[in-house]
Amino acid sequence: MYDRPVTDEAFTAEEQRWLAVWDDKRAQVVSGAMSVDDVREWVWQNRVVNAISVTIQRIKRSDRPGRDSRRTDNTWVTVAAERGDAKDDASPLATQTLSYVVERLTERGHDFDVDIMATSRGLIVISINVKGLRGYMNRRSSAGTA
Repeated sequence: MYDRPVTDEAFTAEEQRWLAVWDDKRAQVVSGAMSVDDVREWVWQNRVVNAISVTIQRIKRSDRPGRDSRRTDNTWVTVAAERGDAKDDASPLATQTLSYVVERLTERGHDFDVDIMATSRGLIVISINVKGLRGYMNRRSSAGTA
């Protein structure tokens, strides 16, 4: 396996989707269709905020009797996925986007972990685990900003 170049077929379907979306965003920056700021905001709104919202809705459903029994308080969000062999191979767009997302999560008071992983198949995945969403919901409710 390691004596030949790795192709996209070596990636799982999920990894291929991550790559396709991120490749599209990078191409849009190169073509001028999107700015770097547009990409960062797109990732924030369409990846991070959406994942948080979906998980919060799942938590609300699980609190009702007879409903969804999954009681997870966390959500994993893939910020970017790129071809590369080491964490340092991540593009400036990916690292800038990660910094932007971290800043926004910190501003909102979220607890989270950042994971930058380089696989043996030549994939760099930058993801964030947003933790304690049940507690986040309770803090927002107590502050009257729900």
